[in-house]
Amino acid sequence: MAKRNAVIVDSTMQIMEQLLETDDVYGVLSHCLETMIKMVHCEAAVVWIADSRQERLYPLFHKGHSDITGISILNGSGTEGRCVLNGATVMQSGSDIATVYDGSGFKATSVMCLPLMVRSKAYGCFQLINKTDADSFQEDERIICERVAALAAMSIDEFSFEFKLPETKKTVISLRGVTKEHTSDAGKVQLLNGIDLDIYEHEFVVITDGTGSSSALLNIIGCMEAPTSGNLLIEGKDCSHLSDRKLTQLRRKKFGFLFRSHRLMPNLTAKENVRLISDLIREPMPVKTALEKVGMQLRADNYPSQLTGGQQQRITIAQALVKKPIAILADEPTIALSPEGKVELLDAIDKIVHDKTTTVVMVTQDTEICKMADRIVTIRAGRVESIKTNPEPLHASELTW
Repeated sequence: MAKRNAVIVDSTMQIMEQLLETDDVYGVLSHCLETMIKMVHCEAAVVWIADSRQERLYPLFHKGHSDITGISILNGSGTEGRCVLNGATVMQSGSDIATVYDGSGFKATSVMCLPLMVRSKAYGCFQLINKTDADSFQEDERIICERVAALAAMSIDEFSFEFKLPETKKTVISLRGVTKEHTSDAGKVQLLNGIDLDIYEHEFVVITDGTGSSSALLNIIGCMEAPTSGNLLIEGKDCSHLSDRKLTQLRRKKFGFLFRSHRLMPNLTAKENVRLISDLIREPMPVKTALEKVGMQLRADNYPSQLTGGQQQRITIAQALVKKPIAILADEPTIALSPEGKVELLDAIDKIVHDKTTTVVMVTQDTEICKMADRIVTIRAGRVESIKTNPEPLHASELTW
């Protein structure tokens, strides 16, 4: 109890400091969710927000093994909907609980939902699912979490905040129950342990974990490796068990790649490097258009040695774009770049995502880059630990190193 009280006091002070120092309401809500998880110990958690007409609820942040980004629920439906509709905490335990996570890897057996109340109106709620150290949430935990929820609501009221609802986008890549084992002299290593994740059209997704799991996930998404088990769907087609030959064909047709260092031919100009890829594609994007999309049309006749690291990586993006890929997959592409080079590269990524040219999925441990992503997926122990939607992504020029 003393330890819990110390956590409560420390977390409350941190939240109060955030309220005084920032107008980042999303940051406050995210911190409040993490505080509740730390205090009550649960398997999954969600911050739900209501649309302006209070008809539906949408997940803003969620922690758990399944991706519920594209899901919305009718206000008044389920524990979360009743909480928002009535503006009151809902606690439930047992085997008959209905939640959005049903059928996605685990069954809810205990739930606590706490409304985000601002002047008699619920803007959404916090939802905590499956207490891990007991059968149900306790009354003292309700009191503690209601205090945190009240602090979160203060931030909404303080800045007269209006939530930006996520744009509905088409799913282009889906992973369901994906596992990946790697065999070495030391034995089998489980890199992925049941990944559920959707990638949407025209979004910038950052995947981060601090281990090799993210790169293994990127390899499977890009058809460079097949999953050990589970399903990979690309544009609705199951590609989980294709032959190596068909995986290669799919990879060449559907994906562009961006690695830690550029792979340009030193004896060819920027334009010629892009044309080298263009000539292999049946219906490519015009080379000129690809160079324009990454802001390199004025450097088309320069050789790689005449370009900065960031410019070289932008040419690599142009090489990917001529394929008209459904996604560009990037594995730590900024790691060898100067701060200026990072901004150059990320500015190009920002433009091709927001002019709806393609999707970009990037593995990076650089937390600054997360600030410009549409979503941040955190992997722990080979599973999706949390997914955060970033309603107000920064521009590349606003990042600092």
